[in-house]
Amino acid sequence: MFDAVKVLHIAPTPFFSNRGCHIRIRNEIDGLTEKGTRIVLCTYGLGKDVEGIDIRRIPSIPGYKQTKAGFSPYKFLADFLLFFLVLKTAWREKPDIFHGHLHEGALIGWAVKTLFFWRRIPLLMDMQGSLSGELEAYGVFKKFPFILRWFFFLEKMICAFPTVILCSSENCYNFLVTKCAVPDNKGSVLIDVVPDSFFDPCDSSDLREKYSLPDDKKIIIYTGSLLHGKGVDFLLEAMKELVAKRDDLFFILVGYPVEDVESYVQKTGLEKHCLVAGEVAYDDLALWLSVAQLAVDPKADSSGEASGKILHYMASGLPVVCFDTVNNRKYLNKHAFFAKNTSSVDLGVMIEKGVDDTVSAALFAEKGREKVKKEYSLGAAAESLHALYLSRMKPVVSDTGWAN
Repeated sequence: MFDAVKVLHIAPTPFFSNRGCHIRIRNEIDGLTEKGTRIVLCTYGLGKDVEGIDIRRIPSIPGYKQTKAGFSPYKFLADFLLFFLVLKTAWREKPDIFHGHLHEGALIGWAVKTLFFWRRIPLLMDMQGSLSGELEAYGVFKKFPFILRWFFFLEKMICAFPTVILCSSENCYNFLVTKCAVPDNKGSVLIDVVPDSFFDPCDSSDLREKYSLPDDKKIIIYTGSLLHGKGVDFLLEAMKELVAKRDDLFFILVGYPVEDVESYVQKTGLEKHCLVAGEVAYDDLALWLSVAQLAVDPKADSSGEASGKILHYMASGLPVVCFDTVNNRKYLNKHAFFAKNTSSVDLGVMIEKGVDDTVSAALFAEKGREKVKKEYSLGAAAESLHALYLSRMKPVVSDTGWAN
């Protein structure tokens, strides 16, 4: 039996920033900490510290200031430094398990695990989508498709290293088994979760007053990275078409980077019809969601990523407009306004339906909230992950604290 499991989480990203990948990592660690699991997190020099999480960082890299999602050439140096940080931390802390987030985290974990081969430390990989698919969705190496093929080969190789792979969605799991040839019993789906605070009522009067949010319009909200790979282009085009024919809609875009979106808003005359709120703290997200009547997730299916933002929409009692993908159906079943085709036109049609069909909207909001409470709680996910840790550890622990 293990009274306390010590896990070294490896996050090759500027943790914590207010975006989906980091929210998943934070929620997992928060839930595990409540279960008594000892967590140490190794990550980049960028990002905000989070109270209650033991964070170890690499040195700051001059010129590297990007906290948004997407490719950065600085990541190669950051991951090189992260490897040495994980090596040092593993030597000092003597973890029972490595938990590598994303493909780079799994690769670093495997390298350190190999150097400590006599300890036989299990390696878990937390996979949030296809590496090559995400790079393609962001338009990276668009002119050099052979590089994407190389990344897919690397991705497939990395997926062979971990003891077990945790997928954030069914889509991700299917990609793992069918494209990466990973045995189906080696992978499993670990769903995103929502903290209990999102179910609590919020007083949004101060927020409405501060930003002069209109009381006579239906407010539609999007939260997440304001990037092409997240489908924001579809949403912006839909917004332009919708406000051209009706004046009862107001959009809030929460996220970053804002430069391209603000430029589009100004160029198309959308300033009076939307608020580009920029980055907001995760702890304030529930407050922002409370001012809306409808939520949108325009992410397409290409990267295989889950859409954890949808769970936050559901927990806040918002009906959801999104594309008809495997992952979205898993979360929402039939209780959402699904755009059949991946286009701004179909997305706009469903936004209108979501605003006008108040009976369906109320039903979808109620069903979504009930489902999240029942199936996507922080405690349930932490319990599953803690049990998985225990099942992968050896039943004997040496006097050094390392699993034999």
